[in-house]
Order: sequence, then structure tokens, then C-alpha cells
Amino acid sequence: MKHTEFQIWRVLAVLFAAPALPCLLWPPARFGAFFFGALAVGCAGEAFAVYRSGGSRAARRVAMLGRVLFGLFLASFLAIQIIIFSGTQADPEAENADYVLVLGAQIYANRPSASLKARLDVAYDYLERNPDTYAILCGGKGTNEIMPEAWMMRDYLLERGVDGARLLVEDQSSNTIQNIANAREQFLPEQSRTAVLTSEFHLARARKLMSSSGLDPYGIPAETPYISLRIILHLREYCSILGLIVSGRWF
Repeated sequence: MKHTEFQIWRVLAVLFAAPALPCLLWPPARFGAFFFGALAVGCAGEAFAVYRSGGSRAARRVAMLGRVLFGLFLASFLAIQIIIFSGTQADPEAENADYVLVLGAQIYANRPSASLKARLDVAYDYLERNPDTYAILCGGKGTNEIMPEAWMMRDYLLERGVDGARLLVEDQSSNTIQNIANAREQFLPEQSRTAVLTSEFHLARARKLMSSSGLDPYGIPAETPYISLRIILHLREYCSILGLIVSGRWF
């Protein structure tokens, strides 16, 4: 029994440590990195306390911290997943917008990532249905990208036959907050009807940030391909929303 409990806490420590480094390297999820790191330390302390049959006072304190953080993690993760899943549906009001913000995602050397391609395919269908709508393509150049995401997005839609005059490029942003702020400052006249198009897991946060910026928060979801990718991105989105909540920018 003791050995089994030790193994459980050790595995949990590794599982929480695994996403800490990737989150630390991605600024919007940086708060999540510290949270997962603290969880990993707490679980490691719990494992040590079990292994040493109670361990030192310091180990017991670390173990108690691990229990508290683990409880907070479960509660916050469940609450934020409810927020994410409740925000995945399209808004009928998004049709016939004056401008639709298409949010960028990772690109590779000569092609968009699977998530970005899904967004662009939905954007193409939307622009076909709404011939008077302009698309603002949002996304700067990441450190491991050869060009700004917005320009590859434009090239993709041009290849599919969208009129280039309808494609506006915002290529200086590096996160969702900057996407929306730059698009508003550079392109959006007062009283414009706006919509935002992004992956379904990202839509709740995008709506909230649109509303906070004084824009219509009508959303258009693009389904994320591959179950494994959805799991990873839901975990990252948890970190991003948690950071907004803790910093007071969600409410």
C-alpha cells in the first residue's frame, strides 16, 4: 500500500512538471507554469513523506502544500473547462459583420499549422457567405517562424480565390490581447459591427477580450483537428484563462 501511494504521488509530480516548462516558454501561459511547478513540488514532497514514513517537518509541509494546490487545481481546472466548453458555439449575430478578426496560430516553413488551417478554411467559408465583410488577419512573427503569421494567412486565402482588397493584415502582435488591440487601432472605424474567428477552445477568451476592448464579441469557431492536439491546447488555454482571472482582467 505504501509503495503504491508513493508511486501515485511520484507519477503526479512528473505529470505536473511536464507542462511547466512549455508553459514557461509561452508568455500568455506563464502563470500556469508556476502553478504546475508548485503542484509538482508539492506532489514530490508528498511522495517523499510517504517514502520516509512521515518524513521531516519540511517534507510534511511541502506535502500539505501539494494537497492544497492539487485541490485548487482540480477546482479551477473544472471551472475553466466549463467556461471553455460553454463558449464553443457560433453566434448567429456574427453573420454579416463589417469586419471579422481572424486570429493567427503557429505556422511552419511553407504551410500553416493544422489549427491555423482549420481557422482559415472556416474564414474562407464565412467570407463566401458574407461578401461585404472584410477580414483582419492577425498574427506577428514568432521566434521560430520565417514570416508573420498574418502574411501566410493572406497568401492562403488569396490562393483560394478571396479578393485581396478584403484582406487586411495586422502583423505586429504576439498574443490575443495584442491581436485585438492592434486590429482596433489600425482598422476599425467607430460603430463597426465586428466578429472574431478562432479555434473553438480559444473562443471564450477571445469573446471576453473583444468585449473588454469595446468590440462586438460575436464568435465563429473553427474545430481543432486531432484529439491529442485538443488536449494539449485545452491545457494551455486553462493556463491562459487562469492568468487573466488571477490578474483581474477576466471580470
